[in-house]
Amino acid sequence: MSMSADQVIAEYQSNGNAVSPAIASALLAPELRRAIYKQLVGATLAPYRALLIELLDEEINLRTALWDHIVQDEMDYYEGIYQCAFLLYRAGDVADTLLLWKAKHINMDVGTSLGAEYFVGAGLDATMAYLSASPMPEAAEIADYLQQWFEKPGAITWQEAWEQERSSAIANA
Repeated sequence: MSMSADQVIAEYQSNGNAVSPAIASALLAPELRRAIYKQLVGATLAPYRALLIELLDEEINLRTALWDHIVQDEMDYYEGIYQCAFLLYRAGDVADTLLLWKAKHINMDVGTSLGAEYFVGAGLDATMAYLSASPMPEAAEIADYLQQWFEKPGAITWQEAWEQERSSAIANA
């Protein structure tokens, strides 16, 4: 028997915000992941960070399988990686910048659409400070990428409009 989005969220909460083996197994279904995103879009997301990281792993697996022509996608589940990345952005943890950067680079298809706006959920200043202190080799590359994007005129206004559009797209999916 498969779990519903409500059941996954309830079990996650009852497990002290941990992903159980039953949840991990249920998350293999892209239709369930889509339903979870729709339910979480209006929530305070920091408590769901561990769940979102697990979901992102599954979205990366799906996009990799699609890219390698291992699976087909008649229901447009390929969009899940962007929905999940947006929710992870809204969780607001600077550490997720590196995880999202990894997702951006799984293939050209994802890389083109997973833009700078996804990397600053904790705020631009906090993210830049985190990256400048990070020992990770890609941190400087990410910081340069973000600086180039956010120094453009209107970038912050555009960011706010993007947030509204992404929230609405997930809620109405």
